[in-house]
Amino acid sequence: MPGNIAAQVMAWQRRMGGIAGPLAAAPSGSGDADNGTPVQVEMLVSGTWVDITSYTLVRDDSGQIAITSGIRDEGSQTEAGTCSLELDNRDGRFSPRNPSGPYYGIIGRNTPVRVSVPDGMGGKSYRIWGEASEWVPNWDTSGTDVWTDLSASGILRRLAQAPTPERSPIYEAIANPPLSGLVAYWPCEDTSGATSVAAALPAGGSPMKFTGSPTLAAYTGFVASDPLPTFTGASLTGGVFKYGITTVTQYQMRFFLAVPTAGLSNGDIIARVRVTPAVVGDVQYFDIEYNDPPGGVGSFGGPGTISVLPYNSEESLLGYSGIESITMDVRSRLLRVSLEVANNGTALSVTLRTLDINTGATDATTIGLTSTNVTQVESIALAPSTLAQTVGATGMAAGHVTLQTTITPISDLGTAVQPTGETAGRRIQRLCDEEGIAFTWIGDLDDTVTMGPPGKANTLTRIQECVLADGGMLYENPGALGLGYRTRASLYNQDPTLTLDYTAGQLAQIPVPVEDDRYVQNKVTVTCNGVSATYEETSGALGTALPPAGVGTYGQDVTLNLASSDSETLLNQAAWRVHLGTVDEARFPQISVNLAHPSISPDMRRAILGMRIGDRIQITNPPAWLPPDTIDQLVLGTSETITHFEHRLTFNCQPASPYSTIGYTDSSTARVDTDGSALLSAASSSATSLVVAPTTTPPVLWTTDSAEFPFDIRVGGEVMRVTGVTSWLSDTFTRTVSNGWGSADTGQAWTVAGGATSDFAVSSGAGTHTLTSLNVAHLSLTDTSITDFDLYCDVAVSATATGGSIWAGPLGRYQDSENYYQARLEFDTSSTLRLEIRKRVDSVEGVIGVTYVMSAAYTAGVFYRVRFQAQGASLKAKVWRPSNPEPDWQVTGTDGAFSTTTSFGARSILSSANTNPSPVVSFENYQVASPQTFTVTRSINGVVKAQTAGTDVRLAYPAIIAL
Repeated sequence: MPGNIAAQVMAWQRRMGGIAGPLAAAPSGSGDADNGTPVQVEMLVSGTWVDITSYTLVRDDSGQIAITSGIRDEGSQTEAGTCSLELDNRDGRFSPRNPSGPYYGIIGRNTPVRVSVPDGMGGKSYRIWGEASEWVPNWDTSGTDVWTDLSASGILRRLAQAPTPERSPIYEAIANPPLSGLVAYWPCEDTSGATSVAAALPAGGSPMKFTGSPTLAAYTGFVASDPLPTFTGASLTGGVFKYGITTVTQYQMRFFLAVPTAGLSNGDIIARVRVTPAVVGDVQYFDIEYNDPPGGVGSFGGPGTISVLPYNSEESLLGYSGIESITMDVRSRLLRVSLEVANNGTALSVTLRTLDINTGATDATTIGLTSTNVTQVESIALAPSTLAQTVGATGMAAGHVTLQTTITPISDLGTAVQPTGETAGRRIQRLCDEEGIAFTWIGDLDDTVTMGPPGKANTLTRIQECVLADGGMLYENPGALGLGYRTRASLYNQDPTLTLDYTAGQLAQIPVPVEDDRYVQNKVTVTCNGVSATYEETSGALGTALPPAGVGTYGQDVTLNLASSDSETLLNQAAWRVHLGTVDEARFPQISVNLAHPSISPDMRRAILGMRIGDRIQITNPPAWLPPDTIDQLVLGTSETITHFEHRLTFNCQPASPYSTIGYTDSSTARVDTDGSALLSAASSSATSLVVAPTTTPPVLWTTDSAEFPFDIRVGGEVMRVTGVTSWLSDTFTRTVSNGWGSADTGQAWTVAGGATSDFAVSSGAGTHTLTSLNVAHLSLTDTSITDFDLYCDVAVSATATGGSIWAGPLGRYQDSENYYQARLEFDTSSTLRLEIRKRVDSVEGVIGVTYVMSAAYTAGVFYRVRFQAQGASLKAKVWRPSNPEPDWQVTGTDGAFSTTTSFGARSILSSANTNPSPVVSFENYQVASPQTFTVTRSINGVVKAQTAGTDVRLAYPAIIAL
């Protein structure tokens, strides 16, 4: 029967050979080459991959292969991949417990299974590599249709069911699998109340016995260890079983040590290794001793150092060569200490080595003993008493004592000894390596957040802890039975992997947008080590304000394991999660393609088969009833079905925008949005000039730097391209005008009032008022309806005032000559310059706020810059020399007298006591910086429409600062 099915498949291939689908002919290739069939199913039997394709897709009415991977629709984390298919079982080979079947006893639970299709380049594209999780034999009543429903799962299914380890990470790193040559190990993690310290390798050594009462489970400084004992006049001693000394030429004893800041007593024995003497009187003890000599000078080393010394059975010091003491001060350090003993011809080389597990600093010293070689280690003791000292070292903490018959680098435990600060990506890699799990990655594993110490949890839980902290994506490797990790940073600013055209019929189903609150999170609290920080988005369509201003509060509390719990780190983590949770656009949960469709080109087929979790997919030319922008999504997971006639893939997606405009503070392409702005006046559908005003307090303006153009803005759903931004009014007075001021550089006409028209002129880069009469206000005005503004103006007088003051400055919210606000400068007769905000209401003047007096005397002919700002009832002003840095606001006040306006302008006047002969007041660089005028190109995204005043204006693609 399998042969008949194969013949049928060949016939289908001939009929479908010209179609880019599962039955298309595949090119040949080398290496892991496809075999020319549209799909291949393999099973690992007795160590060999067996092709069982001919037993699949054999039931015409329901035969299909269904595969899922990644994050399910509306899921939050990667789930185990699944594969389900039906196998022809008429000969009973796929019944694991059928003794007559050819696979009896060699298939069953977790038998490896893999499915592949041709990749279009001569090789295979593996769709899943998993383990059989369920075999369900089935048959019809006639017995002619017999099949087995096979379900296979990715490795995550098995890992999720692994038990929580009972031991600490350091214990696991030492004993599972055992370190090279490990013959004895005492973790010293026993709980309070224990009567001895258990040996981790029962065949290697006896439990450590107490002398005195060490305080068990008291020291927690080693974050990857369970609590260790502290020593207060007590000791621990463990015997070592014989391990074949005739073949051993070296050994090392290692342990973890913490010496307090106060240190120990001079000569305290920290650890002792007892060996079998080669001959009577030969070395029997190697002691590691603490040095704190009186006066800071001693024979064995300086304060805070440790030494290695050889003694015979009577505890008499033997002769040796070399320096016995390291130079590292061990106080206040977390150390791994190593005693390494090796044959050196007919002599013995003894090395004392230390590793600071926080800094990675090491130190070592070596002594030599002649006419002796390595002998059996009999016992190891911590803080032992000696003939000279009846009490062992007091105040230290120690544990994880190992004896090995090989000498290895002291860093052989890697980051397991101090996992705090390990990057999330590297920790995932290490955990997979420790479990023998094949591991791949996308992105830079070092460019991930730094982690805190792992707790007791199974491997998958520890991995998911890293994924949660970094914000990347875990995936099952389809090309091997293993895992992979895609870093968060690798999701930033990707080019699309696949672009589909809606109008070309390249989709297998309509991409339905969903507007829901499934992923909304606008207030997030992140906690680490008991410290919390909260970030809340209070504004915007998805802010915490109640509808209709926002959506209300959608809160989330997240506990992370991070190396740092400072407030800035936690706040950034919370803000990033709010950023992801306030994406104001529809999501397209599913995008589906069928590789058998004629519109799918070979290049597109290869791209589709190569899609990875986190890749970017776009759909161009969406229908008119959807937003005109390109549909832009990230792939979270995939479900696919393979039948005789098609290979359909459906991608589970989420918007790509949160990751697509990531910027960095030093990037020339990063554009950060303003806090808020809006159209000040309506614009027709053909207008190419927009008046835009800030809506925030304080106002934030858009850049006017020509190097920053063009950039795109979004106004009422229409994307426009900004080619220039200028002040609403700008006048540099680079013209010559008599009897008036003419028109500003930006086109607004100036009108003049007060005095004679001959008093007004423009020349040499300034507009001037010649004050020919006392107490007669001279006005230059330009029409406007703008009420909130931010303007600049440079003002100078031609002479120092005599007899009485000269007053001049810019006007705002001008109604008429008797109703206005002014930022007025007073040039007085003592060369003092004063600034006031003044209001004139129905011919009555008053001062708003305080009067500012410039510390330096003013100089005739020198310009002074005035900045005058009004926003609502808030008024502000300042004055400074243009060559100096701009100061803070010097005069502020609140007033609600005028809420409308007819003009901006400039005003000057002589006091009635002034005696200057026709002084001249000059105005330069008159700028109404806010509002601003945008020059735009319309309909960048295909939308063009009239826009109303008050419509929100923002960057179409603002940069988001990376986490």
